[in-house]
Amino acid sequence: MKNKVILLFATVLTVCFSLTTQAQDSKVLAGAGLKYATDISTLGIEAKGVYLASDTWEIAPAFTYYLKKNNVNWSTLDFDAHYVFSADDKNTFYAIGGLNVTFWKFKMDGADSLGEEYGEYADLIGGFASDLDASGSDVGVNIGVGSRFAISDKMYFNADLKYTIGNANYLSAGIGLLYHF
Repeated sequence: MKNKVILLFATVLTVCFSLTTQAQDSKVLAGAGLKYATDISTLGIEAKGVYLASDTWEIAPAFTYYLKKNNVNWSTLDFDAHYVFSADDKNTFYAIGGLNVTFWKFKMDGADSLGEEYGEYADLIGGFASDLDASGSDVGVNIGVGSRFAISDKMYFNADLKYTIGNANYLSAGIGLLYHF
């Protein structure tokens, strides 16, 4: 399932890039940034694309990989729309709405992952602890706000704050850089 969603995401970005390379003035921004999510409680690395559909609407898919914490790997795939409510040549402010898929994977390798925490009892506990492996995904809805500030003619600083509502509820804050092709 995860591979199919990532393949779909890559296909959408490829189509967006190929359509805009034919135009005189590109409508595509792409970049990377850092993100923090409250219930995930770890730092994430985000890759983001923005397609400027009109003066008031933007399409913004993103993928975030969160650093492993407590034997859990998290990643998110966002399919957001931006409603631009204020924009000029240098600054853009928008509302965010969209779909989110949150992927998680828990893996614990028996006594090997108990480490120093249990000291001399690690061997005893390790006899009872077998390998644990579980994964899943949750679908949610994103709502939030964001902004983009021009650093140069083609480079933008991006910041957003959004809340994901679903089985995995969390607030995420992100910053990053976007390049306008």
